[in-house]
Amino acid sequence: MRKEWKKDEQAKFLLKIGELLEQGYPLEEALQLFTWEEREEVKNKIANMQENLRSGKKFHEVLSTYRFPADVSAYIYFSEQYGSLATGLQGAGQLYMKRIIMFRQLRRMLRYPMILLWILLFVSIVMLQFLFPQFHELFSSLHIEIPLFTKFMLQVYRYSPFIMIVLFTLFLVLFYYYFHHFRHYTASEQMKKLYRLPYLSTFISMFLTYYFSIQLSSMLKGGLSIYKAFVVFKTQHHFPFFQEEGKEISAQLEQGIPLYEVLDNREWYRREMKHVIQHGQAAGKLGDDLYHYSERVFSSLEEKVQRFLLTLQPTLFTFIGLLVLSMFLSVFLPMFQLMTTL
Repeated sequence: MRKEWKKDEQAKFLLKIGELLEQGYPLEEALQLFTWEEREEVKNKIANMQENLRSGKKFHEVLSTYRFPADVSAYIYFSEQYGSLATGLQGAGQLYMKRIIMFRQLRRMLRYPMILLWILLFVSIVMLQFLFPQFHELFSSLHIEIPLFTKFMLQVYRYSPFIMIVLFTLFLVLFYYYFHHFRHYTASEQMKKLYRLPYLSTFISMFLTYYFSIQLSSMLKGGLSIYKAFVVFKTQHHFPFFQEEGKEISAQLEQGIPLYEVLDNREWYRREMKHVIQHGQAAGKLGDDLYHYSERVFSSLEEKVQRFLLTLQPTLFTFIGLLVLSMFLSVFLPMFQLMTTL
């Protein structure tokens, strides 16, 4: 059975090849050195990479055939353009690895709440099908009124299948909308629609600002002019959103509009980037200013993601705890009432 190239292995591959290139090894030798301690499947993939590179393909093109994320392939494309592949590989590897760690944390935090929810669903079905009918029969025979809270929970249990049907229908509608409408929009139109989502917009803005500023900074520090940097943006095809951004921004730069004014009209970037660009251009160190700014944005993004993850699990456990308490009360209140009546 053929094993896939794991995501964390891909990220480590980028980091290690970047380190070897930084130590002075040519790319061919760096790839060969990396294979020495790898499993057979990875060795075969890297051997195929070497053949593709010998045939004249660029490294970013080779990586995209092995299902590396689009933004990672684009990162490496930019680094090839400004002549610093080693730095670009390490930056792409760090970005990829941090994303993998974030999703692992998310899965780990959701694992136990999801198991508890499935158990609660099973218990609720048992209660609805067997326990509550018995309560109803017993209380009817004794001419005793069922407690109000138990009645309420009984109605919740009865209508829960309809709630699930509504949620499933909503999922189907979203699925249909994505495949028949959303994916046919341009990358900019997709981003505009996603950006309207209240909580998601903050994360989108921070990521796009970071990615834009780190790539522009690297190209400027590599000796490219601002205009040529945006020509590079529009010639890459891995990240369609930034390809469209490159086309639109370079067209406005040709008209003589300053870069900070162009970016001020683009809603998905953070507002303070305009001032960073103004200051950097005035001081003649735009590349350095953008680099330091990108680091601050990425640190803020990491903190925000961590806060979200730390808030998510307690919120889910609180919700599950309230459900358990409600189930407990809905069962024991009738028993207490029956005991006091008898």
